Amino acid sequence: MALIAAALVPFGEWFAAVVVLMGLWGLMSTAAPVGWWSWVAMAMPHNAEGGGGLMVAVVQTSIAMGSTLGGLLYDTTEYRGTFLASAAVLTLASLLALLTARATRRTSG
Repeated sequence: MALIAAALVPFGEWFAAVVVLMGLWGLMSTAAPVGWWSWVAMAMPHNAEGGGGLMVAVVQTSIAMGSTLGGLLYDTTEYRGTFLASAAVLTLASLLALLTARATRRTSG
């Protein structure tokens, strides 16, 4: 998804490219909630309901913060800065997920 966000910067002026990239974004992003809820069920098998509530709170807070900060960024840098910042956040999230998966594999295996 970080690559798609970064690709929207140079191709943002071309309608067909934006349609294709946003279509890919939609296909990829719809799988994320399934992964989140699967992780909650594995991480908190005896308290999945509490974990689910926590997950909802985190998602809602992230939406509020992202829309506020994204709006401020858009006001100062237009869509290019917003998409590049999104690509940076997505890259960082991917790196953290990879490091967490490796650490979990080491401790459980």
